[in-house]
Amino acid sequence: MTPICCQQCGGLTQFRITYDTLFVCDTCGNLLDPRDIELDGNEIWTVDTEGSLGYVTDPAVSLAEMSEAIEEYLESSDSAYGQLASLERHRVALMAFLDARSEGIKPRPTYTWVQVYDAVNEGADVVNDSLGLGEPESDAINLAVNAAIACLEKPGTSFEEMIESNYSDDTTDEIRSWWGWGK
Repeated sequence: MTPICCQQCGGLTQFRITYDTLFVCDTCGNLLDPRDIELDGNEIWTVDTEGSLGYVTDPAVSLAEMSEAIEEYLESSDSAYGQLASLERHRVALMAFLDARSEGIKPRPTYTWVQVYDAVNEGADVVNDSLGLGEPESDAINLAVNAAIACLEKPGTSFEEMIESNYSDDTTDEIRSWWGWGK
């Protein structure tokens, strides 16, 4: 863990957590709100067992870096230098991952496209089955499911694009007219 230190008193004193979830510099008393901690997108802040504030590389970033290093290694089979560079990149990412894990930080869960697709459809089924909704409500839920999946595949998908890819026999105007929608 890399310490986050108070800049008001020269950057030598590490912030510590207080009882009210702020961080304080023991030297000058400067307070730091967690919302004011600025890190790059690859790092996350953490508090160690003594209450000191620091940051580590996000374990998800480390896992991605290790994966990329392995791919580089496999693609550079004819280059000893390339393989050594890939192994070093992997080692550095592994050390960052272990540093984060030693602070209790776990990687965020990641899901495959199929897992998301299945979960969204199962969620729609749970709502439809549990509430005994009518056909208009059920159709609206299914439209939302198809829109969510379309946006997962292609962020920014329009309603028209979603209809075109999921309802080949219907136009957007026909779907809007199903239950008097869009009036």
